[in-house]
Amino acid sequence: MSAASQSARPRQHWRENIEAFTVAIVMAVMLKYFAVEAYQIPTGSMQPTLMGQDFGPEGAIKDRILVDKLSFHMRDPQRWEVVIFKYPLNRAQNFVKRLVGMPGEQLRIQHGDVWTRASDSENWRIPRRPANVQRTHWKAIDVGAPAGGASWKSEPGSTATITGRDVSASAPARVGFSAHGSGSILDTYTHGYPAGMRAKLQTLPQHRASNRHPVGDLRVSGKLTCAGDDAVAIVLREGKRSYRFELGGGKARIAIEWAPNEGFEPRQIEAPLTLARGSAFAVENLDDALALEVDGEVVLSLPGEPAADQSSSVALSFERGAARFEDLQVERDVYYTPGGWSDSWTIPAGHYFMLGDNTQDSSDSREWRRIQMKWSGSPAGDEPIAGNLREGQPGRYSADTNPIVEGYGPQQRTYFRDLFGELHHFENNQRIELPGGSAVSPSPLVPRHLITGRAVAVFWPLSWKYSTYRLQWVR
Repeated sequence: MSAASQSARPRQHWRENIEAFTVAIVMAVMLKYFAVEAYQIPTGSMQPTLMGQDFGPEGAIKDRILVDKLSFHMRDPQRWEVVIFKYPLNRAQNFVKRLVGMPGEQLRIQHGDVWTRASDSENWRIPRRPANVQRTHWKAIDVGAPAGGASWKSEPGSTATITGRDVSASAPARVGFSAHGSGSILDTYTHGYPAGMRAKLQTLPQHRASNRHPVGDLRVSGKLTCAGDDAVAIVLREGKRSYRFELGGGKARIAIEWAPNEGFEPRQIEAPLTLARGSAFAVENLDDALALEVDGEVVLSLPGEPAADQSSSVALSFERGAARFEDLQVERDVYYTPGGWSDSWTIPAGHYFMLGDNTQDSSDSREWRRIQMKWSGSPAGDEPIAGNLREGQPGRYSADTNPIVEGYGPQQRTYFRDLFGELHHFENNQRIELPGGSAVSPSPLVPRHLITGRAVAVFWPLSWKYSTYRLQWVR
């Protein structure tokens, strides 16, 4: 081997290392841009599906999620997916919401539900969620929680043995579910949170939007021991209507008992059914349809009708003989509230409508507003500059407040962040008002090109303090 070839080998070795390092960097960048990326959830707008809860000095639970960025290079987003997108009113920010409105349709929020139709000539309908999404949206109502919690109670004239979530009695008896001292089940803010967090959340100041709306979409599940001719009924009330789910005596039955003033005839359906000891059951009133499940299978279903009155209740009726319910769990659906500007929207081609699962505390399509501003010396000259309108209390501005006005009189200054995240500032005497009140307008839609990926899984945190373990798929 010559001296020349020996001296060339070290140079070749370093060249190979540099090439390998460069390729690794390029592959990492490509992977992040086109395939998968990790994000931290900063706020609570998607709770409890995705946690961004800040407990102040005592700590926080902020989910880390993996985002699939490859799928949307090959297909368009689908309804009910949890997506990541650049916020249209500040594209320097990434938002995560649930996609609920599709291009080319009309959408409205009414009675706590999302309704859609293709045109004015069609009837409104509720787009049903896939089963895995619906499981995410059912919010468990705690039993035996701190003061004001829900509980099962014997109604007047009845005697039953009640231990937490277990209820047993002999006919005739009736046991009602009391939800936080209310006459109806309401959209209580803490419903549905992981058990380790609920106690802590209940010690914080009650959220301003909690307990405002009765919720009619309910689910009751548990185990039932009911032998021979013994029979029970689980009764859900929605407004003046009564929905009876009957089990026992060799059959299952669903009966809708309409209020006389609604103009509907009673409706029912039944089928033979033999219950095993300790059979798992679930009954639900969801999106104007009733369903009865036994051991994980839907044995009966019955369509209902939209109800404007969403006041609700749950009761157990012991019809014949004796029976025992175990591990009873009452859940309510997400109750979507309309926005401050409107309760209905038209979605043009190439655009989407987004909602947060935490409808009581979410900055989403219902609330987004665009503001335009002009000032002398503006980089846009005579054209207005647009940005996000996010109001805050004077002197107590958050990071999202826009615009921010500081000072008084001649010393007043305005800070304004535009659609692309660039921060502008100008003196008060430079401001030019736009004519005709055109400065502020609703801006509810997300263009397709701003949607960058879908949330796939939560991989962190594990909070021993709040007994919360967040390793799960995102549905």
